[in-house]
Parts: sequence; C-alpha cells; structure tokens
Amino acid sequence: DSGGFEAAGEMAAEQIKHGDMENCFTVLQRNVDSPLSPSTFACELHFSVMQVDPTTGEEEGDVGFEEEYPLEDLEVTTSDFMAKVSVPDFRRAWETMGNAHEVMEKFALQFKKQEEAVKAVVDFLGMQPCDGTGQIKPNAGGKPHMLHLSGVFVGGRSVLARAQVAMQGDSGVVLKIAVRSEDEGVSRMVADCIS
Repeated sequence: DSGGFEAAGEMAAEQIKHGDMENCFTVLQRNVDSPLSPSTFACELHFSVMQVDPTTGEEEGDVGFEEEYPLEDLEVTTSDFMAKVSVPDFRRAWETMGNAHEVMEKFALQFKKQEEAVKAVVDFLGMQPCDGTGQIKPNAGGKPHMLHLSGVFVGGRSVLARAQVAMQGDSGVVLKIAVRSEDEGVSRMVADCIS
C-alpha cells in the first residue's frame, strides 16, 4: 500500500557489466495531504541484457532483450519519519513537554534478553537514547531498565519517550512506554511503532 507516496523521479544505472555492481535510485514524494502511515512498496528491477563478445568486451548486435527481476519489498515505517535528536537535559525536557498529549502503552515483547529488547525498542522508534540509557549497565542484575529517548518527527515536532524494559521470568520482556509530543496523533503513532 503506497497511497501516500508517488514516484517523483529515478536515477538509472547506465550500464552494469557482468560481475560489477552499480546503484540506481527511485525518488518517492510524500503526499502531505495524506496521513502518515506505514507503507510497503513492491520493487522490481527492469533492465536490458546485451550479448557481449567475451574476448573483446564489445556488444554483439544492436538490440538486447528486456528482463525484470523482483527485489525485496521496501517498507517505510513510522520510524523513518523520525530524526534522532538528543536533548541536553532529558528530565527537564520531559517536564517542560507536559503530559497533555501523552500516550502510555504496555507490550509483551518476544525477547529472551533484556539487552536485545532495549536495542529493538530504540530501532523500532528511530529515536536517540539520552543520558546514557541506550545500553544496560553490566552490573544491573536483571533489574528493570529505564530508557530515555528523544527525536524530531516530520514537520519539526519534538517527541520524547520513557520506556521501562523489564524481564518477565523466562517468558520474555515487558515494555511500559510513555510518549510525549505537542501532538497526540504523533504520540500515538510513535507508541504504535512497537505493535
């Protein structure tokens, strides 16, 4: 589903010889009137195959044949609209932001290690860990870990998150998260990155 985007341009690779690698790009433009939502794009590489004389490296004939090759789908997630921006004093920024547009959620995560869950939460949200909370201290002893995150969402909206990551016996990890921004819709979208 790519309703909020359209292809606005492309940069094709002019020629790729057998065994070489090249890059090609498609530029996607977001429709600012469409609401932001995760999107998936089917990707396919279209190219012309030319026969080449192996001894001279010269093309044989004027016309090749058209080919296409399916690629992995491209997923654009909510975190792709987030810039990792640190704040100098998370506690002060958290209190200043206030809780008028706060969203709180609780999730059961399928991780066996707390460290893996912390890394995954940072990746899911696309935000910057603050105050050295991006990693669990070696002597934590399995205690719940508090993760402080900050970022700027598309449109220049500051976002802050506090996430408690705790082991729940041998069954996995529990995440309690609170997200604050100036816009409750943004707070909800960011919190929903976990589900």
